Amino acid sequence: MYGMTKVLREEMKEHDVRVTAILPGATHTSSWDGVDVPEERFMKASEVADVVWNCYQMSERTVIEEVVMRPQLGDL
Repeated sequence: MYGMTKVLREEMKEHDVRVTAILPGATHTSSWDGVDVPEERFMKASEVADVVWNCYQMSERTVIEEVVMRPQLGDL
């Protein structure tokens, strides 16, 4: 998917379509239900959403090509 995002960015930029790869690490969602890992080891889903929204709000002259997010205490 990451490679496809890079190709899509190249193909769509002449049409003024911005493409951003969002690469989040462990995010606290229901997909982790039942896992014995403290909640503090996860990023908040709302923070990932905030980053997506901030990328969207950039001017049409700017694109954030990729965002890599990881929990402060490291990957799980």
